Formats: sequence, structure tokens, C-alpha cells
Amino acid sequence: MKGKFNFGDPIVEFSIQNKPIEFLLDTGFNGQIVLSKGLIGELKLKQIGFSDYTTASGENKLTKVYLAVIDFFGNQKECIVLSTDGDFSLVGMELLHGCKIVLERHREFLEVTKTS
Repeated sequence: MKGKFNFGDPIVEFSIQNKPIEFLLDTGFNGQIVLSKGLIGELKLKQIGFSDYTTASGENKLTKVYLAVIDFFGNQKECIVLSTDGDFSLVGMELLHGCKIVLERHREFLEVTKTS
């Protein structure tokens, strides 16, 4: 899968319930997916619990956890989704475990391939 850069940030696209969503590829995020509360409501995702997490700024937060099914390299994959009050979507390293990521910011080249 080819990604792109938007204002210098690496962006990849996955579909949830046939809705294409652009995600910031966040190598510092250990989870799978973060979505805004608005998008979670639009997708009507099922809440499965709560979780504590630490933000990039070091704050500890409690958030709702949801379950989503994404199109992951042509296959359906269940993912854990954390909610945020922000207006952004993140994809983290837990989702991309077993993938090769080639990121060359100076060339604006981003490619993610499934290796296992």
C-alpha cells in the first residue's frame, strides 16, 4: 500500500465498514487505532470497555474502547479502537505488526507492505 505525506505527516488509508479513512501513521503509538468520537458515532462502533493510555504529551487519560473491522490488505481484521476528543485518526504499531514500513520523508515516499 502506498501512503502519502500531508504537510510533512505520513498518511495511510484503511477502510472501516467500506468508509475510507485517512490515518496518521504514528510510530510512537503502541496501539492499533485512534478515532474521533464523532467518527466512532458515525460508524456506530460497539463499545467493549475502557482503557488508560498515555498521550504524546505525557498525560494519562481514560477513554472508551471500541471494536471495528477494517479492510487490512484485502482481508477483514478486527481492531481495537481508542476514542479521542480530537479531530484526528491514528494508526499505530500494534496494527502494523508484521508489516514492513518504508518511510522516506525527504522524498515523500511511504509504503506499507504485509510481510506475515
